[in-house]
Amino acid sequence: MAYQQGMEGICSKKTLVKHKEKKTCHHGPTNTYQVQTPLGEMTIVSCPKGLHSLSQAARTDDTFKPDKWCQVEFISQLYSDNGYTYTPALHCIQWLKNYFLKQENDTRPSICPSISRKDTFTGKVWQTLTENVPFGETISYKGLSLAAGRDGAFRAVGQAMASNPVPLIIPCHRVIRSDGAFGNYAKGELNSVKEWLLQFERELFNLNSRLPYHGVHKHCILSFIQVSKEISVFTILTIL
Repeated sequence: MAYQQGMEGICSKKTLVKHKEKKTCHHGPTNTYQVQTPLGEMTIVSCPKGLHSLSQAARTDDTFKPDKWCQVEFISQLYSDNGYTYTPALHCIQWLKNYFLKQENDTRPSICPSISRKDTFTGKVWQTLTENVPFGETISYKGLSLAAGRDGAFRAVGQAMASNPVPLIIPCHRVIRSDGAFGNYAKGELNSVKEWLLQFERELFNLNSRLPYHGVHKHCILSFIQVSKEISVFTILTIL
C-alpha cells in the first residue's frame, strides 16, 4: 500500500530510540513508534499482528498542551525493520493523520488479539462503541451498556473505558454521563483531553463552539427494538 511505502521511506531516515529490552507477545516482538500529534507526542506499541497500546506523553491536565494546527508526523521507532513487519503501527500513523485532518477514516488499525478481549464484556463494549458511535457523536455509559447487551452495567462500562489500551482508535472520549457531564478520562488525570477531543470533533458539524466541562450539551442515546431477545434495530437519537 502507498502508506506503507511512504512510511518506510520516512522511518529509514530517523534515528532509532534506545531501549534496554525488546518486549514480545506470542504473535511476535513489539516495536515502539513515537509520533507528534495535535495532542502532543504519542507512543504506539505494536506487534506484527496488531496494536498493543496508544498513549500520550502528557500524563496530567497540567502537562497537556494541545495544538490543533500541529500535523501528525513520525518521530522515531525503537527498532529498524523492513517497513512491512509492523504494518498495524504504520496504519495507525496514517489513521491519526486522517483523524486530525477530519478525513474519511473508517478502516481502523488492527488491535492485537492478545489484548482485544473479544470473549469478554469489556471487549464487547469496545467493539460496540467503535462500530456504533461515530466521529462527532456521544453516548452515555448507561446507553453503551444497553447497546453492549447488558442493561444497567454502566459501572462495568466505565471500567472498560478506563482500561482502554488504544484511546482514539477505541473512542472512549465519546462516552459521557447521562446528565451530560463528560465524566473522567484517563482516570481523571486528563479530563481536558476529553473536552478538547469532543470540541474538535463537534467543530466539523458546526455545533457548540465551546463545551463547558460540566455543562449539558447535545449527546446521543441508542434506542433499541428487541426482536427474539436480540437487538435487531437501533437508531441514534440526538437530544438536547
